[in-house]
Amino acid sequence: MKRLLFTGASGFVGRACLSFLDGQDWEVHAISRHQWSDSGNIQWHRANAKNSCEMRALMDAIRPTHLLHAAWCTDSTSFWHTLENREWLQASTELFAYFAEAGGLRIVGLGSCAEYDWTNGFCREYDTPCRPNSLYGETKLEAARNLEQFKQGVSTAWARLFYMYGPGGSESRMPGSVISSLNRGEPALCSSGEQQRDYLYIDDVARAIVVILNSSITGPVNVCSGAAIPIGLIAERAAELMRSRPLLRLGALATRP
Repeated sequence: MKRLLFTGASGFVGRACLSFLDGQDWEVHAISRHQWSDSGNIQWHRANAKNSCEMRALMDAIRPTHLLHAAWCTDSTSFWHTLENREWLQASTELFAYFAEAGGLRIVGLGSCAEYDWTNGFCREYDTPCRPNSLYGETKLEAARNLEQFKQGVSTAWARLFYMYGPGGSESRMPGSVISSLNRGEPALCSSGEQQRDYLYIDDVARAIVVILNSSITGPVNVCSGAAIPIGLIAERAAELMRSRPLLRLGALATRP
């Protein structure tokens, strides 16, 4: 039986991953700051992943063979630049060390496309330079590099997530911002929507993460569709499905630099 310690299991990505781990050949120990009920092969532990004492104690008690580290900043309005990113960088590096000391076999951490230099127009794991322009991207990249130091004794992979949508997503980010406005019968104010982004449905993201966890692949792995599209098309499709196209206001807001 593979024994998994899973941080951030109650988040948007984490909850989706659990559906692919439940009932499988895993003993899952999920971490959350809130109280959840155990189900199937998933056992919940109420703990703060940034608390080094709590995480070391859990690591010693559980002795996991695998670590899936998904916990990080979750405030959709401030995560790009909040100093909490630095706290998560330190906590992540300590967590990787505790896992290695406990004799763990494999770590998969969740990174971001924000680690890349976007000026090339494409993001490839070993071709595109990493030059983040946000504190979030900088600290994610440093966490990935810190993880590399453990690769001699532990199998490590870094799943770089791009843009995601689906149930449980933030109402303040695309396409949740459009959907929530239309659901209230209010105009959905958007930029021109010409920005091209790579979006993937949350269940497909979660399935890919679990595949990576189960594999022996190492290093950075992009989790994306491979095809960027204008975000205005996503907004239009959502409005059409909700029969609220007249309420969609593309171009009502200025496009961010």
